[in-house]
Amino acid sequence: MGNSREFSDSVKLEVIKNNLKANQGSICCEICRTKLNSIDECHFDHIYPFAKGGKSTLENCQILCSECNLRKNDKELQDFMLEEKAKQFLAGMQLGREVAENPPVEQETVKTEDNTQKLSKKLTKEEFDREIQNFINRKGDIHKVDFSREYNHLPSVWYVREYYGDLNSLKKAFGIEDISQNWTRENIKQVLLDYVETHGDVTQKDLKKRNGLPSCPCIMRNFPECGSFSTFKKEVLGIQNGYKVWTKEEVLESGIAFVKAHGSLTEKDLKAKNGLATSKVIYKFFGSLTEYQRAIGAPVMDVTAFITKEAIEKAVDDYFGDRERVVDSRKTFFATFPYKPDVIYKRYGSFDEFCAVTGIKFLKVKKASYSKKEIDDAVHRWIFSGNEIPLAKDLTKCGLPSMGSIMRFYESWREPFVLYKKIYDEANRNQ
Repeated sequence: MGNSREFSDSVKLEVIKNNLKANQGSICCEICRTKLNSIDECHFDHIYPFAKGGKSTLENCQILCSECNLRKNDKELQDFMLEEKAKQFLAGMQLGREVAENPPVEQETVKTEDNTQKLSKKLTKEEFDREIQNFINRKGDIHKVDFSREYNHLPSVWYVREYYGDLNSLKKAFGIEDISQNWTRENIKQVLLDYVETHGDVTQKDLKKRNGLPSCPCIMRNFPECGSFSTFKKEVLGIQNGYKVWTKEEVLESGIAFVKAHGSLTEKDLKAKNGLATSKVIYKFFGSLTEYQRAIGAPVMDVTAFITKEAIEKAVDDYFGDRERVVDSRKTFFATFPYKPDVIYKRYGSFDEFCAVTGIKFLKVKKASYSKKEIDDAVHRWIFSGNEIPLAKDLTKCGLPSMGSIMRFYESWREPFVLYKKIYDEANRNQ
């Protein structure tokens, strides 16, 4: 099997684990050390370039942020161009005008019955233009780095200089507008805020010309103080972990505008695509949807006024019956429970108080950080209760520390489970 450019999932998993271990439970760019918050921000890069024979193996894989990945690709392109010059110099050509008159050799492969022969030829401008036009038709744009990526099958970058002088002139000749010079701090911020208002979030994958958005390098050039796109989102756009960071004033303004346009506002309207905060944000600032409706001048029908605590607690008894009062998450609970969060907040003041009164426990409650003792105690209780070692994806569902938390203190997340399992088994044998 040939060497595939893409890294396998197993290689990516090991690279992520090694990165977590090296950075105390965080994922960081191997070059600039920027913390990466999601898989969308990670670029799995060949340490030794694939185009130069680098293999898609664990030893040749590293995690980079988009900025460092772009800079590395640009550097590889320059290295490639220098290597071409070195080959020409070694062949006896003079560097300078004479080299420019001798293009790099483009080769066609012609298979015969008894052998495979390689025939050399130089592309004419018409042939080069056809290759470039086909690429632009497929991709919509063309960049310097595209010439260094073997899988694009583009002619040598030499032809760009020979026939057009530079890449910008080539792009202009093919009708590609260079909009990077038109971006300023003000219009970058505004166009991204508009995009977020429509789509609820913006990721690095969205930063494309066809979306009318600037590239990530363009954003970083205009906002160098941010250092990374995630910091830019948090500090300039007010988005953290994929969610807009709302202020009470913004929640009020958006609600008033929505009511003015639509005449009313209900819980089903509380969506990012409507330019509104989520119900969780509403409850945080106003305690209930009813109070929010009053604040923004929306019609109020307080259906919770007739629901008593006794009715809610009877509904809890009916919901669980003889089963243990444990559920996966708040979301799954309210998806099937007869009363909505607004009713719970109105009667109990807070969700935690409701859980305390009714004895409900949720598995998906994430602790910010664990000490080694807390991890050991949690694993000890789990194993000594007679449970088997869970799968990694089920750790938090079982109320246990996450894989990342455990690997801050152990080589493998399974290590403490195996250790306590041996102790548990030994204790049972000696009884």
